[in-house]
Amino acid sequence: MTDSGYLCMNCMADMGGKEVCPACGRRKGEPQAKDGLPLGTVLQGRYLVGYIKHRNGEGLVYIGFDQVLNLPVGLHEFFPDSICKRAGDGRGVCVLGGNEPVFHEQQEKFLSYARDIAHMRGLSAILQIYDIFGENHTSYTVSEWDNSITLRYFVERSGGSLGWNAARQLFMPVLSALSVLHAHSVGHYGVSPDTLQIKQDGKMKLAGFSIDTVRRLDTELPPDLAPGCAAVEQYGGGAGLGEATDIYGFAASLFFALTGSFPPEATKRRADARLLIPNAILRSLPPYVLTALANALQVSPERRTASFERLRAELSAAPAVTAAIEESQRFRRVPPEQPRPAAPPAQKAKREVPGFVWVLSSCVAMLAILAVAGFLWMRYSGLNEAEPETQAATASQSESEESAADLQSSSQAGLMIDVPNLVGQNYADLESDLSSRKGDREYQLLLSSQQFSDTVPEGCILSQDPKPGAKMAKGTAIVVVVSEGAAVRTLPKVAGKTLSEASGAVTDAGFVPSKAEEPSDTVPEGRVIGYQDVKEGSQMAYGSHVVLVVSSGPAPSSGSSAPAG
Repeated sequence: MTDSGYLCMNCMADMGGKEVCPACGRRKGEPQAKDGLPLGTVLQGRYLVGYIKHRNGEGLVYIGFDQVLNLPVGLHEFFPDSICKRAGDGRGVCVLGGNEPVFHEQQEKFLSYARDIAHMRGLSAILQIYDIFGENHTSYTVSEWDNSITLRYFVERSGGSLGWNAARQLFMPVLSALSVLHAHSVGHYGVSPDTLQIKQDGKMKLAGFSIDTVRRLDTELPPDLAPGCAAVEQYGGGAGLGEATDIYGFAASLFFALTGSFPPEATKRRADARLLIPNAILRSLPPYVLTALANALQVSPERRTASFERLRAELSAAPAVTAAIEESQRFRRVPPEQPRPAAPPAQKAKREVPGFVWVLSSCVAMLAILAVAGFLWMRYSGLNEAEPETQAATASQSESEESAADLQSSSQAGLMIDVPNLVGQNYADLESDLSSRKGDREYQLLLSSQQFSDTVPEGCILSQDPKPGAKMAKGTAIVVVVSEGAAVRTLPKVAGKTLSEASGAVTDAGFVPSKAEEPSDTVPEGRVIGYQDVKEGSQMAYGSHVVLVVSSGPAPSSGSSAPAG
């Protein structure tokens, strides 16, 4: 047995009797986070409870210590704090009155989901669960614990982005694991740079498993959605979650690893589905990777890549070429020499030619070839020396033919135009207008980035290069920066709206919504009461998270708490 007094409750390292942990720097005696089990609690007579490392609408994740195996573990406690609270003894769980059916339904889902994951022990790229038990009127799982870092931190520490080759080695094993999970009808629905972890051996694994109830907005428990990685169907609207949902999260995480930024929120991409990639990174990525990302990040689940096996194929470097190479290698293999059947004596004598005849024939042929070559050299050597400029011009034209092809049609007659002033115009409208003209375009549009602006409306062009009034060849690309609108936005009115309506209004205003429920005697069930901690009309930064408080109907007359069990 391990003496808990010598272990750091934050990292489970040996403190060596010191007040400050030499491994993580945490001071001994700091209190546990709110609602957590007391530090040093022992579960099942075996698992020592440390500090809370993560929480969401489903429960709490602690670092723990297995006193039998003498190693750190992850302890996941089912504790949906929106419908339960900690009992007076500091250990038990009490369900808030009237929520018993929901608690038990979600607890059963928690256990069933944990069993499904535990059965996938052959998948090294996912978190391994090796114990499930009940205690304190709730349920727990025990999983492996690695000294790992998140993909988000790894990318930041690697200069802000990864090259394709480095990202491919990290992501493909996880893709394979997700494919197997979905083949067994098990989804994650929270794939993000925070649930993808880089282990000490340099490999990546998927952690952060939670029941699907907290992976969407319109359920009984508060949602846990990763900004930029959550698919549009997770924000409500009736569409179910499936393999395409995890494909979106996986592709958004890969997009982050390659570019250092996330795709815009899926709800915002309903109106503008573009993916912004810096030019330098765009040029460094293989075209097939860009195509795969575009397909996997389609907003509509019906148009999105439907399976991880299809995504694997699209992320592969030209499968047709690979097949052709394998085929060519097959033909190039030399089969073992087989003995030839002996020819009949008469036939053999007829076909044999004396060796000296072959030698003589070869010498005559060689002399003929040399004579012809000498004649041609003397005939054309003067011409070659007299026309070096013509040869150079021909070679130069050949080398530049491909690069000049796009400009030849527009500038071969010296056609130059004035650069139009696009500043202040709506980018989407301009792009649509240019697309309708097909080949007859005065210029091309190339989106460089987006920036906040208090003066230029969202979606309109902030700046351009080349500048207005300059001269350029017809058909030249104009690189533009588009406004994201004001950096500070106003919270819209949401009271009385349905959750779907309020979520749409909040998203359109530039905020990221989540949901909480409260009883109300005046607001009908399912309608929004207002915001949590802020008021409509308040000014907040673009992209801020706001909580929509939804009515759960009138409060029950008897609000007594009862232990779950």
